[in-house]
Amino acid sequence: MYKVLRNFCIGILVVLLILMYGGSALTKMAFSEPADIYEDALTDAGRLKRGFAIETELPFLMECFGTETQTQTNGYDNSTLIGDATYYYIMPIWVGEETYYVALETSSKNDNYDMLKELSKSTMDWIYMESEEVDAAPVHITGGLVTLDDELYKYMKQWFAETGWFADEADIEKYVLPLSFSEENYTSLKIVFFVQLAIAVALLGAIIIFSRKEKKAAESAVSD
Repeated sequence: MYKVLRNFCIGILVVLLILMYGGSALTKMAFSEPADIYEDALTDAGRLKRGFAIETELPFLMECFGTETQTQTNGYDNSTLIGDATYYYIMPIWVGEETYYVALETSSKNDNYDMLKELSKSTMDWIYMESEEVDAAPVHITGGLVTLDDELYKYMKQWFAETGWFADEADIEKYVLPLSFSEENYTSLKIVFFVQLAIAVALLGAIIIFSRKEKKAAESAVSD
C-alpha cells in the first residue's frame, strides 16, 4: 500500500513540476522589477525575452494580425461550443533608435479591451496619415513577455511581409520577435507560485514518509 501511495505522490509531483516549469516565465516576471519601456528607454534588445516584466502606459498599438478561438465538442450531441476569442495585436518596443515588435494578446473579457481596440484603430489611422496624431489615450498595461505560438508568429511575420514594412526578410527576422505580451497580475502570480511550492514540498515529504514506511514493512515481513 505504501508503495502505491508513494508512486501516486511521485506522479502528482512530476505533473506539478512540469506545470511549474511551463509557468516559469510568469514566475520570473512576478518576482522581477517591471520595466516602463516607454518612459525609461531600453538600450539592450537582449532584455526582450521570455519572462521580461513590463508595466507601462502603452502609447501605440498596431493592427490585430490574428485571432485564436477555443472550441470544445459537446459530448451529449457532438455540437461544437465556441469559447472566447483571443486577439493578437502588434506592439512596438523601442530599443535605442531601433524598434522591435512583439504581439499583445487580449480578449473581450479584459477590462481594457475596448481601450486597446480604440488605441489600435487610432494608431493605424495615424500611420496611414488619416489623422495627424494618435487621438486615443495611452493604455496602462501590466504583465510581461511570454513565448508566442509558432503559428501566430508566422502570421505576424506574414503581416509585415505583406505590408512591406521592412526592406527584406532579414529585417523581419531581426525586429519581429517570437514573443507576446501577456497581461498579468503580479500578486496573483506570486500566490500561485507559493501555493505550488507548498504542495511540492508536501508531496516530497509524503514521498519520504511512504518510502520509509514501505522499507519498514518490507523488513518486518522478512523478519516474520
